[in-house]
Amino acid sequence: MDPLIRHIILATDFSDASEGAVRHAVSLSRALGARLTLLHVFEPSGWMVPSPYYFTPGFEQWVDASLGKTRQAGKDALADLAASLEMETETLFAEGPTGREIVRAAAEHHADLLVLGTHGYTGWNRLTLGSIAEYVVRHAACPVLAVKPERQDAVHT
Repeated sequence: MDPLIRHIILATDFSDASEGAVRHAVSLSRALGARLTLLHVFEPSGWMVPSPYYFTPGFEQWVDASLGKTRQAGKDALADLAASLEMETETLFAEGPTGREIVRAAAEHHADLLVLGTHGYTGWNRLTLGSIAEYVVRHAACPVLAVKPERQDAVHT
């Protein structure tokens, strides 16, 4: 019998809210003998800088250096997470709109299951910040397991 889930992609932002998703993805991967890929998406468009700074000499170089450091920190955190799991994993680092990149990576890498944490935004924050998890559930071609934060203080309202 061909297993239904052979490849799991865990999308993580390394936040407290994604800790439960890591545990679920690892547990499922081990139980099913599925390949596990860790995905982190860096979204540089999320950088908001007040407009007066655009005209400051050296601003463009400062932004480039800051983005480079943040990008590298994401790659390092992804490698650290992979090493901490004590199991064979692959890593993917993507850049762009987070929800879209998660859906794209899942399709491109033929994921049978996507696992991601949800921050638990409600009310105004949910309306203004949106929900990456909701976007992924609506657009992914494969099943999605959205894991709520296990700790109450990891929930944002």
